[in-house]
Amino acid sequence: MRVSDYDYGRDLRGINLALRLLRHEARLSTVCAWTGFNEERVRVLSRSRRRHQVNRVAGTHRGPSPRRVKPLFASLALRSEGAAMAGLCRVLGVIPAKPISNARQRLPGVANGERLCDAFELFREVVPSARLTLEQAISLVYAVSEGQLCSLDHCTRCRALILVDHLSLTRRVCTHCQNEERRTGAEVPLQVEEPPPMSDCESLCFQLSLFD
Repeated sequence: MRVSDYDYGRDLRGINLALRLLRHEARLSTVCAWTGFNEERVRVLSRSRRRHQVNRVAGTHRGPSPRRVKPLFASLALRSEGAAMAGLCRVLGVIPAKPISNARQRLPGVANGERLCDAFELFREVVPSARLTLEQAISLVYAVSEGQLCSLDHCTRCRALILVDHLSLTRRVCTHCQNEERRTGAEVPLQVEEPPPMSDCESLCFQLSLFD
């Protein structure tokens, strides 16, 4: 393969990624970070995309991308959705197996951005009514990758994937089990026998099944 062919292929992948991110309402700064394109090029792609749409939508969102993940822990629904999305990102390799530093500088790239979009699109297909946005998902990816503010773990009751807030003392119980506790008026009893450990993929499949 000639160098020019390689450069063309890489550039085309970046354009396709930019269009996917724009379709998911990513901010201008987010598209630039994951594609390596400058702001003017992203604006041109955004305008071109809108011209070819029958029902035109608003342009790219302005302003900095959200950095705080705390709002995701304020809602049980968002917390559950975040756990499912983070689990997909872990399985697809967007989130590394071990914590890293400076995730905002080290994670963005075309290949990882493609996996990120794959994860988000699969998540929205499984949970079409989800409220979690791509920007929130990206902030979560950074936070879980660094492992200082939050991380992925398993529910102590059913072993589903959950998000753990390192600044909170709440029990490590998934939304489904918490709702069951509210319905019955008592804590869900611990299982007498410890269930066999699940792989990340098995835990994720179980977590996604809770949305049915």
